[in-house]
Amino acid sequence: MPPQKPTRAPERGHRVAQARKRAGLTQQQLAERVGVGRVAVARIEAATVPSVAVALRIARELGEPVETLFGGGR
Repeated sequence: MPPQKPTRAPERGHRVAQARKRAGLTQQQLAERVGVGRVAVARIEAATVPSVAVALRIARELGEPVETLFGGGR
């Protein structure tokens, strides 16, 4: 069985968490602004990849390009 490629999801989660903190928001505040629960934000920051709609709302709320927060690069 070939080895699995490492996932970039933790990096994405870290980028979201850092952008949220730069914006001065708690997980709860971000969750309320994008219409999800606080647990959903915590999961995204811990590596769960959100739906495109949620990713776009998070990026817009944090003032970051969606590619910067959720893209595979950088």
